Amino acid sequence: MPTSYLWRAMVNDNEPVGNSNISLYSLYTRFLRIGAFTIGGGIVMLGVIESEMRATGLFTDDQIADDIVMATAIPGPIATNLSYLVGKRIRGNMGAFIAVLGTATAPFLSILLLSGILLQHMGTPLLVAFFLGAASGVVAVIGKTLFKMIKTSVMTGWREIASFIATASLIVAFDVHPFIGLCAGALLMFWLRKLEF
Repeated sequence: MPTSYLWRAMVNDNEPVGNSNISLYSLYTRFLRIGAFTIGGGIVMLGVIESEMRATGLFTDDQIADDIVMATAIPGPIATNLSYLVGKRIRGNMGAFIAVLGTATAPFLSILLLSGILLQHMGTPLLVAFFLGAASGVVAVIGKTLFKMIKTSVMTGWREIASFIATASLIVAFDVHPFIGLCAGALLMFWLRKLEF
């Protein structure tokens, strides 16, 4: 029977992470800050939310990696999924609602208020330079998050490494649809775990 945090979370999604003294207001402001100052979309928010999870001291490396995997595996925007999972683990259903609200507030308001101005000035050298610089930061944040996930989730045993190599090969080298690659990786991991070595 699997005993990982991810398995327990899927079976009992009300599992708390411990004694959380984080108020709903604090939870909202944390996720509001993430939504307001993260440029690059949901995939970049993974790295920022991961840092916030570490800062709370409530999550282990395995719990963080499992929540990131679950947020990317279930349908919906990655940042919203991860905000939901983290908020729920910290403060239950109300925490999930508050975390998602905090994550979505700033992007919604910025699109509502700034989109007209940005569209008018999109070709200006200052704005072009800003977005090119932001793109470099986005790559760095994604790379850091990817490295941490590989270290915690993949480098734990030969089965995990074999599943990672097979999945990455299917998606990158053979240009298989990511969903099919993920399913193949999951099936391979299931089969490898059934084998007794």
